[in-house]
Amino acid sequence: MSPALWSVLIQAAGSAATLVAALWVASRLGLAAQGQFGLLRSWSDVLVMVAIFGLPQGLLHLQYRDGIPVSALRHWTLRYLAGSTAAVLVVLALIATVPALALMPHREQMMVLLAAVPLAAAHQLWRALTLRGAGPVAYAGVTAAPALLILVALVPYLVFEWHSGFEWALFAAAGMSALVSGWLAKRVAKGGEARVNWSRRTLWSVSAQTGAQSIMSSLNPAAQLSLIGLLGASLAQIGTVSLGLQLYQVFGIAAVYAAPLVYDHAARRREAPGIAEMLGLLRARVPRVWRYVFVAGVGAGLAGPWLLPLAWPGISAFAPMLSIMTMAGLLALGVRLLSTLQQARGKYLVLSLQALTRLIAGTAMTALALEFWPATLAVPSVMLMVEASLLAWLVMLMRRVATVPQGALNDRAAP
Repeated sequence: MSPALWSVLIQAAGSAATLVAALWVASRLGLAAQGQFGLLRSWSDVLVMVAIFGLPQGLLHLQYRDGIPVSALRHWTLRYLAGSTAAVLVVLALIATVPALALMPHREQMMVLLAAVPLAAAHQLWRALTLRGAGPVAYAGVTAAPALLILVALVPYLVFEWHSGFEWALFAAAGMSALVSGWLAKRVAKGGEARVNWSRRTLWSVSAQTGAQSIMSSLNPAAQLSLIGLLGASLAQIGTVSLGLQLYQVFGIAAVYAAPLVYDHAARRREAPGIAEMLGLLRARVPRVWRYVFVAGVGAGLAGPWLLPLAWPGISAFAPMLSIMTMAGLLALGVRLLSTLQQARGKYLVLSLQALTRLIAGTAMTALALEFWPATLAVPSVMLMVEASLLAWLVMLMRRVATVPQGALNDRAAP
């Protein structure tokens, strides 16, 4: 089996572990427990994205475009993480000692999540240092590690039926992931020169292009779950919606695998390829067996919400919600692929506008829809409308620029 195929399979295992963890908690501990777990996990992702602010993309750029050795970049990440850890410790000390903060809701949970941030950030930064030196299989392994380790950390919760305290599972997984990626990054950097001059301005410039988008993208599910909770949804309803969000995000996995093919082709062109050409490219570059697997996966995703009640009767009432969320995920897959073409043309503003639309318009529309519908219908319906609007907008942009020469494309960031 080729390294590329192993890489895909390992990353797919990590993605599957994320969905399995949510289904496992919901089916064994109840939807209210899944509501707690979903909220904690989504806000944990937000905190980590803020801490790294797109720096993994900048580190990859410096390695591949500027030839900066991993040893020099690892030396810088150690200092950056030391500063981040010190900042988190100051915040934790304030929360623990300031009387006015002692009454904060969910104070203990927040403190554990904050303590996990430097560990999760270390994993993300060190992971970015492993791709070139360790190869795609090792990179895929450290990419999948957090999701797989969270699944392992949940085992005692399910065995002993603990319905709370999931923040400690996230903390443990973050710590183990940091150890794995840190060991691999150290091995890759061994023997290299740590004192090399390189541009910090380039690092932050490249990172800023993806940092804001990553924060907004991670904030969207966290904001949706928190909003419906603030507006009266029960933890069980939050848990159900978070399950739907997991199904929605499954389609993003297919986009992650297909996007590099689209990007590579588009970035080499002087003209922006049209939608028909992009579909032809995917047919030509993706082996037939993987196309069958993809079609089967889409079919399973669409049928899954209606088949799931056969194994889990308690979820049958929410099958329509899961089906709508799955269709929204399918539209999001198309949005991601068309966005990759825009990214290859250097149109980063388009990507930022998408993330901003999902966050602001999606949250505002959800707040309005909750006046008329329950959360389990309002959230998926709004997401379906937002993704359909984004897809229509991108199609119009593609038609407008498909025949316009774009010239040489510079300073691109790979998806």
